[in-house]
Amino acid sequence: MKQVNELILDRLKAEFEHNHLKPGSIESDTNVWILAASIIPFEENTENSAFLPYNLKGANGYDEQTDVQTRDYYLSQGTPTHIVRVVLGMSSPAGTSPYVDGTDVYLVVDIKKQTANFIWEEVWAVEAPKFHGGTIPHAMAWVRQMTEPLFIQYDDPFII
Repeated sequence: MKQVNELILDRLKAEFEHNHLKPGSIESDTNVWILAASIIPFEENTENSAFLPYNLKGANGYDEQTDVQTRDYYLSQGTPTHIVRVVLGMSSPAGTSPYVDGTDVYLVVDIKKQTANFIWEEVWAVEAPKFHGGTIPHAMAWVRQMTEPLFIQYDDPFII
C-alpha cells in the first residue's frame, strides 16, 4: 500500500511529466519533469494563506468582500487534503533549460482507495504559473517558502 506522499508524487508525474524527446515522438520537442515538490496538509491558517487561492482574515491583503466570496466558491467544490508547490524542469534538443516554472496545486488524497485527485484545477491550469521563468536556485528558494522539498530531480529523468 502506497503512502500519501507516494500517491501525490505519482499523480503529479502522471499529470505533468512528458517524454517528447524520444525518437518518433510527434507531440513536441520538449521534455517536462517534476524538478521539485513540497507537500503540506491543507489547513486554513494565516501561515498557509500564501498557498491558498484566497486570503484569510488576518493575512496580508485580506479583503472581506472579495476573499469571503472566493473562499466560499472554492470550498463549494470540495476541500483539498494537501497543497503541493511544484516546479517543472524542461529540456529540448539544445539541452536543459536554466529557467523553470512552478505553481501550487491542490489534491484530495484517499489512502484507503489509494487515490490522489486534483481539485481547484482552475487555479493552476488556467492562470499563469505562480513562479514563471525563474532560475533553478530562485525556484528552489520559492519551493522552500512552503517547506523543505520532499522530492528533487535536477536532471531530466528521460535522458539516459
